[in-house]
Amino acid sequence: MQVFVNGTAHACAEGCTLSALLDQAGIEQKSCATAVNGVFVPRDARQERSLSDNDQVMTFEPITGG
Repeated sequence: MQVFVNGTAHACAEGCTLSALLDQAGIEQKSCATAVNGVFVPRDARQERSLSDNDQVMTFEPITGG
């Protein structure tokens, strides 16, 4: 199946999780936040979040401040 990471197509197997896709794409998981189809996915939920064909995955740096 095909999913998009920050607008770039990536091939992955059926049942691929968000965590596995990020590893496959070489994205450091500790330094980014993630969303699938516009919905935020917390870091601890990435291993359980299955992806579907044509899902749109966005990674971004979390904003911190005070």
